[in-house]
Amino acid sequence: MKNTLLILIFLAVVTGSSAQSMGVTDDGLDKVVLAVDLDGLAMANLEMKRELKLTEDQYNKVARVNELRFTKMVEAEHTYAANDILRSNSVRKIHIQCDQTLKDVLDEQQMRQFLELEGRFHMQLMSENE
Repeated sequence: MKNTLLILIFLAVVTGSSAQSMGVTDDGLDKVVLAVDLDGLAMANLEMKRELKLTEDQYNKVARVNELRFTKMVEAEHTYAANDILRSNSVRKIHIQCDQTLKDVLDEQQMRQFLELEGRFHMQLMSENE
């Protein structure tokens, strides 16, 4: 029993020390990601283009909608900074307005996928009842 316990402790120490000597494997990826100078709007546009497989025409329209949405979100954050409830209601209204605009740009499958990516698919179903 003592021998087994000593062997397990030895293996744990050896494994821990060898793990600490290993380098981080994604340093190169981190440097590439940090080298890309994209803000939230540009990242959202690129992600939507890739995930929703947008055409160039759709991408241009979605980029305009996203720019408007981000501008309104910043305004709502500043306007209602002291009131969480009003800020939350304002953000919800902004999402609903932009979703209505995106319905004219995206097909049904793309719209569903967009709402699922945003985590708001169920909110969209509730907003249609209002």
